[in-house]
Amino acid sequence: MAWRDFLELKLPERVLVFDTTLRDGEQTAGAALRPADKVRLAEALADLGVDVIEAGFPPVSLGESSAIKEITGMGLGAKVCVLSRCEKTDIDAAAKVEPEWIHVFIATSDIHLQHKLRLTREQAYEKAVSAVEYAKSYGFTVHFSAEDATRTELPFLLRVFKAVEEAGADSVDIPDTVGTALPLAMKKIVTEVRNTVKIPVAVHCHDDFGLAVANSLAGVEAGAEIVHATINGIGERAGNASLEEIVAALRFLYGVETGIKFEKIFRVSRLVEKLMGITVPKNKAIIGDNAFAHESGIHVHGVLGNPRTYEPVMPEVFGRRRRIVFGKHSGIHGLESFLREHGFTVDREKVAKILGRIKEFADSGGKVSEEIVLNYAEEVYGRRSQQRSYVKNLFLMLAGNVFKAQVDLMVAGELVTGDGEGASAVEAALNAVTNAAQRIADFEIIDYKIHAPFAGGQSSEAEVVLASGGVEFVGRGIGSDPSLAVVSAFTSAVHQLLFEQRRLETE
Repeated sequence: MAWRDFLELKLPERVLVFDTTLRDGEQTAGAALRPADKVRLAEALADLGVDVIEAGFPPVSLGESSAIKEITGMGLGAKVCVLSRCEKTDIDAAAKVEPEWIHVFIATSDIHLQHKLRLTREQAYEKAVSAVEYAKSYGFTVHFSAEDATRTELPFLLRVFKAVEEAGADSVDIPDTVGTALPLAMKKIVTEVRNTVKIPVAVHCHDDFGLAVANSLAGVEAGAEIVHATINGIGERAGNASLEEIVAALRFLYGVETGIKFEKIFRVSRLVEKLMGITVPKNKAIIGDNAFAHESGIHVHGVLGNPRTYEPVMPEVFGRRRRIVFGKHSGIHGLESFLREHGFTVDREKVAKILGRIKEFADSGGKVSEEIVLNYAEEVYGRRSQQRSYVKNLFLMLAGNVFKAQVDLMVAGELVTGDGEGASAVEAALNAVTNAAQRIADFEIIDYKIHAPFAGGQSSEAEVVLASGGVEFVGRGIGSDPSLAVVSAFTSAVHQLLFEQRRLETE
């Protein structure tokens, strides 16, 4: 539901998304992108529909400058922006990579002026005005930020913003640099800035207190027309405002449009996760593994009756699929639905017996996979499922420096075999299962990831994302080692793909 009428909010019809994944996001501790990775992500961000891509800070390195130069020449559709301090040398460096936008900034809070820049307020004021004028002389669209704006005395902040507007700035940005603003405070600051300048106002929020998205939305409520964000909320310290959360909230809770193609969010999220090496928490809104997963019997019953009972937005909107998870909280309705999918007729007495075994296993600390549930079902029903998909055999060996794998899969009643090689056991197993599955299905591997606990005795978990006909299928598997887990996950994804194809054929 959109709350704009209920709360009587005067909101912009459209908010520009200023994505800083490639700049502020890459400043995440331990993250580093190769130039080729930056280019690949820039293409993905433009395809996602962001309005502005902050591609980086040219003075950082030759590789950084080279990557930005390549991005600016790609004709992506999104505006390409680079960061610059209020220094002529930075602005000159920016000019060499030929962006459309330049994001010039200087700190304005007393703590930054005294302890970092060692400047007086007047000196900072003069540098801001001078830098904007110099950047405009190059013909850039100038976006000006007052770093640590939310800890800057408001009269001085307004004075600086008014001066840079007169110097030619095209928009101004209010950064909550260390995430200390409250939503009400951000709303008041944005309101005051909007009453002072006539150019568009942006907000740039950090998540030190977990308020980055809330503060960004509060800014929009007060009239901000540009929001800075990063994919997956990555960034320095606790991160930046999460792009996927902001655009989803704007569209579905506020009724405010952005140019984002929602169905592509999950794929871009996984690409950022992979290239940055920063794992997305399972409970992360919109793009976390569990965002559309249900285990509780009460919830599953509701979702099976009408997904909107426990899903405010359908997972397909974000390029995702619903997942029913089995464990000690499971109920009989979710289990019945799963058994029907795998060719079992519903017998309440037998289903209850299977459910009891699932809960007993989960109570002992075990993680319940689809294979475990099907094993129980086959034992209780006294027959094998004709529609079952599972890993029959997986053989691994090391030949010199190369791992070799052979896999036998039973997929929807059909036995398929494949071989593969790789630099690791997982790579060899993945290549083998790919070769096997391609004998019976057409698909593209989008991504995979593995969670292998350090503690002994715990199972590895894997997730594999396949795509076919524009639809993505996410398979999850559990195994005694990472190779078996990834093969199990792959088999699950292929089963879902074939099941969906057969369902469509019978409609």
